[in-house]
Amino acid sequence: MTRCEYRLVDVFTDKAFGGNPLAVFRDPGKLDVTTMQAIAKELHLSETTFVLPPTSAAADHRVRMFTPDAELPFAGHPTIGTAFVLADGKDGALRLEEGVGVIGVTLRDGFVQMEQPLPAFTGTTITRKAAAEALGLAIEEVRSDIPIQMGSSGVPFLFVPLANLKAVRRARRPGGLDASVYAFAMSGERSGSQVHGRMFDQGLGVGEDPATGAAQGPLGAYIVAHELVRAEPTTRIRVEQGFEIGRPSILDIEVDRTAAGITAVRVGGRCVPMGGGWLDL
Repeated sequence: MTRCEYRLVDVFTDKAFGGNPLAVFRDPGKLDVTTMQAIAKELHLSETTFVLPPTSAAADHRVRMFTPDAELPFAGHPTIGTAFVLADGKDGALRLEEGVGVIGVTLRDGFVQMEQPLPAFTGTTITRKAAAEALGLAIEEVRSDIPIQMGSSGVPFLFVPLANLKAVRRARRPGGLDASVYAFAMSGERSGSQVHGRMFDQGLGVGEDPATGAAQGPLGAYIVAHELVRAEPTTRIRVEQGFEIGRPSILDIEVDRTAAGITAVRVGGRCVPMGGGWLDL
């Protein structure tokens, strides 16, 4: 029997029991993929990560990340939280090898920021009426002036722009849509927040996610592309998520844009160490 230790950290929050919890196995040994997936299901957090030696010379560590039901090629709060655990409170930079490539992460004064792959967008056949019905809303509560779109920086999401904060609060977990849905409005509960969002997953075993870092790069690019905030060479956007499920989260996006288009997206936040534990395998 081997004892495998993990660290528990709340990500995208500066207060305990907020944000999105993450378990990080810093030294998982030679666990196979089946066991990693079983551990993620056992802990039943939205994600659990395992830190391995890199296969790329460009990376410091390799990170594999699992929801209770599936392995992901990339995810935001596992990237941020794993870097926070590996850094042990020190400022600096890390290069994490993930399924989408090597992700650069910087840590400074307790703030952790990652550079995401550039988002890609596609249209969708899902109409305002279908989206409204799936979310339990009136069609007027889904905006008609900007499109419903699929966006991805490694994991795809269906972005559904809603008319106001009240509509986001009233939204229910959608049925009948074959995509993870990110519903949002351009308003916030807290001072300084510009966006209030909710993410309902499809096929990941999560349900409603407290803080979806992988969605923030595409969300920021969408907001800048459709001029929902005043665009700057570097546009900064603060998003709040998880309020409806008692896990308030704050996610900060930076979007770089030139005349040729969006050139970089970065997503960051703070983390709170919560302790840890072990499994005997």
